[in-house]
Amino acid sequence: MLFDLQPKTKREDLYDRENELSEFKEALKLGERLVLLLGIRRLGKSSLLNVALSESEHPHAKIDVRSMYFTHGSVPQEILTKRILSSLIGSLPSSGKLRLGIVEALSSIRGVRLSGVHVEFEKKPDLAEILEKIDSWAGNEGRRVIIGFDEAQYLRLSGIQYDGLIAYVVDNLPNLTLVLTGSEVGVLHEFLGLENPRKPLFGRYAREIVLERFTRSESIEFLEKGFEELGVTVSSEELERVVDRLDGIVGWLSTYGYLRGVRKLPEKNALEELFRRAEALVMDELSSLLSHSRRYWFILKAVSLGNTRWRGIKEYVEFTTGRINDAKFSHLLKNLVKYGYLEKTAEGYSIPDPVVLEVIRKSQLKPRQVTSPWTS
Repeated sequence: MLFDLQPKTKREDLYDRENELSEFKEALKLGERLVLLLGIRRLGKSSLLNVALSESEHPHAKIDVRSMYFTHGSVPQEILTKRILSSLIGSLPSSGKLRLGIVEALSSIRGVRLSGVHVEFEKKPDLAEILEKIDSWAGNEGRRVIIGFDEAQYLRLSGIQYDGLIAYVVDNLPNLTLVLTGSEVGVLHEFLGLENPRKPLFGRYAREIVLERFTRSESIEFLEKGFEELGVTVSSEELERVVDRLDGIVGWLSTYGYLRGVRKLPEKNALEELFRRAEALVMDELSSLLSHSRRYWFILKAVSLGNTRWRGIKEYVEFTTGRINDAKFSHLLKNLVKYGYLEKTAEGYSIPDPVVLEVIRKSQLKPRQVTSPWTS
């Protein structure tokens, strides 16, 4: 259903995004080797990737890099390789020559043992060698293999030069397409370094598919169709009020639809529950960033209160936390843009997600509450 809180896997559960799916298919048809799915949090990048992979009819693997990082504290190559192989084998029919062929090809690599989708290594795996074998198998079968890395910016935190490996795939393995999603768009761009002469991927081509928030009319239609699926009648006035609060962020719209249509909460209670959940989620997402500097919080607080210009934001931060030199302050601002928590336009800085903006604006955190656990 449209209001399912889990990432979608079927096109009928994915509202709109026809243009993005068509562009993804075009990239595969043209044999492009690097595709980026970009957009702020909760716009449905994971759902789009799931549906695109399921409809592609190509062998594929999908890895949630963010969950791997938070589980292991890094992205170990052995675990990443296991997940790629398990996911790839699992995407093929359990009985048929394709699965048999890929298993035979991979089993020819010394130290690799396969049993169904279970993978074991007798020695440290060489991911480049394994990808070479997958590419060779795909070429022999006349196939293209797609490997998707969800929230790929976390690859940079592993101590392994995955950007170099990606460059090797792009340059040398013509039957593989790597798909990288990223909600921290600036961080992903910096990691890849497509325009950085010092980075392995400098000058390489990547197709960028950018997910935008729904328009107001699309947001209202999404809610109308979702409630219609559930047989729930909601007034047009309520839909207008909800979109006023949540804008076109499909993740929040789906959450409201679930609370209102599935759990049958009244409008007021559904919105209160949504913002209660959002506060916990946003603070959890921010916790890692805030562990590096408490000033990130006060920059966001300043913007949430209507300070949009560099000088006004800095004055608020200095009033609440003490003096900070211009260079360090500008560095913090740029980081918040890279991480997707701020947007910078000709009008100044803004928080792109209205729910995040409201959570931060209404938060009762005080400087004395955050000084102790956070560094300056």
